[in-house]
Amino acid sequence: MALPLPKGKQITVSYREISSDYEMPSMEVASDHYSLGFMIKGDRRIITPKMNFTLHAGYIGAMRPYIYHRTIPASDSEYISILIKFSPDFVANMTDTLGPQIMEKIFRYPPITFSDGDREKIFSLAREIYELYNEIEEQGLDMSEGSISRYRLQNLLTYILLEIYDKGHFDSSKATIHESELTEPIMEAVYYIEKNYMQPLKIEEVARISGYSVSYFSRIFARQLGSDFTEYLCITRLKHVQNMLLTTNKSVMEISLECGFSYPGNMTSSFKKEFGMTPLHFRKQNTKL
Repeated sequence: MALPLPKGKQITVSYREISSDYEMPSMEVASDHYSLGFMIKGDRRIITPKMNFTLHAGYIGAMRPYIYHRTIPASDSEYISILIKFSPDFVANMTDTLGPQIMEKIFRYPPITFSDGDREKIFSLAREIYELYNEIEEQGLDMSEGSISRYRLQNLLTYILLEIYDKGHFDSSKATIHESELTEPIMEAVYYIEKNYMQPLKIEEVARISGYSVSYFSRIFARQLGSDFTEYLCITRLKHVQNMLLTTNKSVMEISLECGFSYPGNMTSSFKKEFGMTPLHFRKQNTKL
């Protein structure tokens, strides 16, 4: 269970600097708050029952209450973010006035990305709410219902949420949506794959993690993920190939070997089949390096 909001609080805003190798030790779920994580630096892979997705610098990860999740590193970069946690009651005025579709859209499909100009504005707003929250905390200002401090924070958070609603969009290239909601044993298997995709994984090894026999694991895995073990492992590796093509200057051969492919030629053919272009074409088309 994720830590609840501190007693008496309906919002917290924190600036987090976390080592690149940090990973959540187990699945967690928030029971009383929404979370918005503004990624300033780093790369994180998040596993939930309905999807897996990767966050990079400039992305927002949105998590609503009662969604189990677990995060692991997606690179060796330090992890820096601004994290806003808030209760449903704290934004009740907005949702009562404008309707629940605001929250439904924002929190349905992370990761959220923006155009360069919109990203700069929204991350500036995240820093602004962090500074305002710190000012209120340091000065011990009144945050009770009807107070000026509470009103200022509510207005700024509402503005941020509306900007995300209007300007943000789901980056499907960074996500894998599951065929059906994952059960806990399959989530543990997916977590193991995400941590060890660069190794020559065997289905027998991963089935042991789930506690199922190989035959039963194979059936349940395919039913919940929409692809068999071999296909899913290949797609997972290809997603990491995509990330390295865009975030490093390493050669295709180096990336292929680091992502678990024994032969670069096999990776290239699988990449072209999945994404409709060669790895080099993908890098040329998308990279800013």
